[in-house]
Amino acid sequence: MNLLAIDTTTDFLSLALNCGDTVVEHHERVGQKHAELLLPTVAAQLQQAGCGLSAIGGIAFSCGPGSFTGVRIACSAAQGLGYALSVPLYPIPTLDTLAWQCRGSRTLACLDARMNQVYYAYYDEQARPLTAIRVADPQAIERLPGNWLGAGDGFARYPDALHAALGTQLAAIDDTVQPHARALLEMASSGTYPAVDARDAEILYVRNKVALTVSEQQARRA
Repeated sequence: MNLLAIDTTTDFLSLALNCGDTVVEHHERVGQKHAELLLPTVAAQLQQAGCGLSAIGGIAFSCGPGSFTGVRIACSAAQGLGYALSVPLYPIPTLDTLAWQCRGSRTLACLDARMNQVYYAYYDEQARPLTAIRVADPQAIERLPGNWLGAGDGFARYPDALHAALGTQLAAIDDTVQPHARALLEMASSGTYPAVDARDAEILYVRNKVALTVSEQQARRA
């Protein structure tokens, strides 16, 4: 099945398309321009692959957590295309894509959640989740027994706090691993993530609050 994959949960616009034996990828830091660039980039990928829009048989997208605006952009684009093409969607949690890229290691996936917090979850060697995705101050994340590969930009943003919280349980760190549409293509094809109708696609926010009040900001600086 030909698949389109969309991730806009970070500063990167990550898109991947497989059409027959051809795979076209686009992974670029775009800041806040996801909505402006997403559909034109998909059109360019289709042209490059020699594939018409109607040939797409399913759409995978990162359903969160991540940037509140970015998560909504990915879901809205996937739903709009899903409705138009009458094809199923594959919502996939963002942190799962980090663990998928680190298969073979027990992984602590960790993304910067802003507001001085991180999203995190633990995964086994096959990228199967061992915990729910949670949000916490980096120094207060839950510890699980064993040694872990730390993956994701949370380790770049809060290295000292995470090292203090986890100590020698961090066997290694790869803070360059990012949510990537290529991983979404593989995951949607794996049979692990069920297809849903466009109307049933849901966003995984994890945290419902998007900003701190002035008093909360002052308290965190104290």
